Amino acid sequence: MPRHAHLPVHVPADATDVVATGPRPFVTTVTYVLPDGRRRQWRARQDRRATHRGLTWRIGLLFGIGSVCFVLGPIPAYGQAVGGQAVAVTFFVGSLFFTSGALLSYAQVVRDAGHRWVGWEPRHAGFWATLIQLVGTVYFNVSTFAAMFDVPDNLVDRVVWRPDALGSICFLVASAIAFAEAGHRWWSWRPGERDWHITALNMWGSVFFGFSAVGAYVQPTGDLTNVQWSNGGTLLGAACFLAASLLTMGEGRQDQSTEAGQATRRTAGGSQAPDSAAGPGR
Repeated sequence: MPRHAHLPVHVPADATDVVATGPRPFVTTVTYVLPDGRRRQWRARQDRRATHRGLTWRIGLLFGIGSVCFVLGPIPAYGQAVGGQAVAVTFFVGSLFFTSGALLSYAQVVRDAGHRWVGWEPRHAGFWATLIQLVGTVYFNVSTFAAMFDVPDNLVDRVVWRPDALGSICFLVASAIAFAEAGHRWWSWRPGERDWHITALNMWGSVFFGFSAVGAYVQPTGDLTNVQWSNGGTLLGAACFLAASLLTMGEGRQDQSTEAGQATRRTAGGSQAPDSAAGPGR
């Protein structure tokens, strides 16, 4: 069975020179040659985002609104202006937008595979990236919801910090897989590509959220481990997510005429690949 089996790509039976590559164990690009000599290439993330362009724009919008909430929350001036309770509500509202964006991201992957809202595509890197991200946002829903209430000191770590830490871990794992899917290898350097910047910014945002979770751990004395890490990590992470969201919205609005020679889903099963796009690192 070929490596690209069970992926949303159709390779004609008479195609030759079929090459499937990607960050193992996943396949994120398939290149082949048609009988008339034309080379075609399917790229998982690029094709998916181009095929469901309107959904891509909405994903960027939802994550962008959520990011703004998480940028505002740790700013001292904002807290002084609205009060601690309003700050907690701001974080919770932001987490709901994150979950909405993550749900659409997951739906985009499963729809690409022929499902509607729910599907099981374990061989698809995008499936794992979006599913793990969705789980992470739910953890953030739990932690930010609990933070709106007066949680006893002996329960803070369990009901506020632990879900926050688990959500941060999920974001780290999901962003690593998404970065690999976009670059077709676990590490890539493609600063000229929009999707590289989007996934790299999301990776950095997840790293900063991880620092925030470490700093937010509540010591037995009731103090945070590191307030600067907690607030600074949240602010910087959200700023990275916001920048990635704006780029994603641009990706969703990208003029169709610029897609010539790039990966888009066609009836033939892929786009015409220029010679320079033959390698998996594009």
